[in-house]
Amino acid sequence: ENNFGYDYIADFEKRFEPKYRRPVSTGWADMDSITGGGLGKSELGVVIAPTGAGKSMILVHLGSEGIKEGKTVIHYTLELQDTVIATRYDSCITGDPLSDIINFKDEVYDEIKNIEGSLIVKEYPTKSANPNTIRAHLSRLIKRGIKPGMIIVDYADLLKPVTVRKEK
Repeated sequence: ENNFGYDYIADFEKRFEPKYRRPVSTGWADMDSITGGGLGKSELGVVIAPTGAGKSMILVHLGSEGIKEGKTVIHYTLELQDTVIATRYDSCITGDPLSDIINFKDEVYDEIKNIEGSLIVKEYPTKSANPNTIRAHLSRLIKRGIKPGMIIVDYADLLKPVTVRKEK
């Protein structure tokens, strides 16, 4: 690799070049204000909270905002079923209550059929996927002409390590 990093003095002018992040809104005005409009290209957002606090729902909400903005969202789930995640997207996009979403089937379809973005939910059993598994899946999607605009990994802590080490 020839990139030795950003030289603070020699690369001074780069700091003042316009940056075109084109962030995806989080859907929350306060959070967008803090993050400069949402999450931009190549930026990593991490949701940390105790068990049962709604981390997975927050990720669905963020993905829904991406879909509404015309992005192709690839959502990896390492614990919940793909259809459970998709149903959560139905509720988040339409505003229909998750507990009654089954009663709104026709309304949900009418609302999502013309949405600009798209969603692919890929389910992997717990501890069966590693970062290379996800990288390979993304490569296959790109070869099929599917360009990811946002990637979500729910329960990333359940990814299998690429290399196993004896120490903890």
